[in-house]
Amino acid sequence: MKYVGNKVSYIRHPFAKNGFFSFGLGIVSLAFAAGTLILSVRRGGQGGMVTGALGFSSIVFGLMGLWYSFLAFREQEKNYIFAKIGLGLQIVVLICWIMVIIVGVR
Repeated sequence: MKYVGNKVSYIRHPFAKNGFFSFGLGIVSLAFAAGTLILSVRRGGQGGMVTGALGFSSIVFGLMGLWYSFLAFREQEKNYIFAKIGLGLQIVVLICWIMVIIVGVR
């Protein structure tokens, strides 16, 4: 906690270091997922190796981002806004990939 005069300031906490990694990995994961979808649509569902590699990379970056989010939340007395945004991005991307995989298996 930082003290301002005789009051406690809860706003002036530094950002969690791992929150930046979580946010960056969330953006990269979302970009790879969008690239996969764009390539798949442009090629009529016949994306090939590049589409598979982008999709797999999107899942891996999403899982790594989840890990960094949990590490960021373990840091004491920090501002977690980037970790929260990154966690939200990764959850959305991974849920979408799980749905795509389930539909693809059926």
